[in-house]
Amino acid sequence: MLQQLRLKLTLINSAIILTLFLILIAGIYTVADIKMTQNAQMSISDVMAAIKSGELTDYPPLPKNVENEPPPPPNNNPLMHFFTLQNAAGSIQRARVPLVPGIFFVKLTPDGSIYFTSCRLPVTKEQLALLTQKALAEKSAQGDVSLGEYSYFFQNEPIDIYGNRTIVFKDHTPETIILRTIVTTFLGVGLLISLLSFGASFLIANRSVVPIQKAWQQQRDFLADASHELRTPLAIIQTNLEVVLDNPNETVASQNKWLANIQEESICMAKLIDSLLFLARADSHQQLLQFLPFSFDQAVSTALSPFEAVAAEKNITLTRSSTDKFDFLGDETRLKQVVTILVDNALRHTPAEGTISVGLAQKSSFAMLTVSDTGEGIEKEHLDKIFDRFYQVDKARANCGTGLGLAIAKWIVESHGGKICVTSKPLAGTTFIVRLPLPRTT
Repeated sequence: MLQQLRLKLTLINSAIILTLFLILIAGIYTVADIKMTQNAQMSISDVMAAIKSGELTDYPPLPKNVENEPPPPPNNNPLMHFFTLQNAAGSIQRARVPLVPGIFFVKLTPDGSIYFTSCRLPVTKEQLALLTQKALAEKSAQGDVSLGEYSYFFQNEPIDIYGNRTIVFKDHTPETIILRTIVTTFLGVGLLISLLSFGASFLIANRSVVPIQKAWQQQRDFLADASHELRTPLAIIQTNLEVVLDNPNETVASQNKWLANIQEESICMAKLIDSLLFLARADSHQQLLQFLPFSFDQAVSTALSPFEAVAAEKNITLTRSSTDKFDFLGDETRLKQVVTILVDNALRHTPAEGTISVGLAQKSSFAMLTVSDTGEGIEKEHLDKIFDRFYQVDKARANCGTGLGLAIAKWIVESHGGKICVTSKPLAGTTFIVRLPLPRTT
């Protein structure tokens, strides 16, 4: 499943990048094509206007004695350029000729016959006649016609009351070639980017799947362990019930051993189920905390009371060291649960004649709760994992351990804006330190 997810993420990411790149290419091509068409139409319209006004009659070849004048002011049409011509008689003639390459025109009689062609034709007379026929065949006055591999914009308008017409052509093949070259280059670059994005997407997908794979493996391990945890007490409960049911004439007192076993295993199951429900509500943001002022030292004392008998039974010394008295704003029930989890964890990992010490101190900006024991300690490689859900150093999960307590404690502490950390050495004990920020006073 994870392999399919990795491939799916890679393909989706690559497809998104490729789609965006294709949209970019299409956008560039469309904008460039529109701009090119507008420029061509504007050039043709300017030439047509110059012809109709009589300013332009032809494109005469420039003689050698042309004296170019300064460029026109900015408000003048940049497509036109003034120059002076001196003929053989010595007279001076001013002309204004559009300096747009690729433009030429023809003049037609009412029946469509060509009676005048401009100089500097880029096509042969046969090609010009064919272009003219195609332009006349078009229904619109402006359009685009092709001749082999070449394409031309045209504008067809009457120029006098007798029905004579003028068709202005502009060869836009060079612009089209440049545009196609740009698009081809973009496509080549796009192909390279697609290959690179596929590789990058694969690496990103791999990194994205790692935490999912880790969580998935943790859940699989937890389900296996939880199944074992539930199966074992259920089997013990069933076995003890069978013993009780096989002796229906016995008194309750005589069956106390079996009933006590059933009760103990039921407690273990209840703890496991409660932990699972707590984390499920926390993940769905339903585990709301109630922040109210309470006596922190009194809450710690209340949380420790149930463990005094357990510690005495195990011959473990449970002490309270340097417990300051002060009020705190938070969820009293959940912070008691933190104390319970840490002390219960210490009791399960501290041998007989060991010591467990609980301290509470008020610092300048935070409250510090410490739970230390002289138990078996924790190996260094486990210290950064013990707050993970479903993680246990002891894979046997003895003494009703579920691997969820420290994860719950961390969630409660962090929900109060605090931090929890641990220091430990094998065979030298463990110390949990909880720091909770104090409310700011004005």
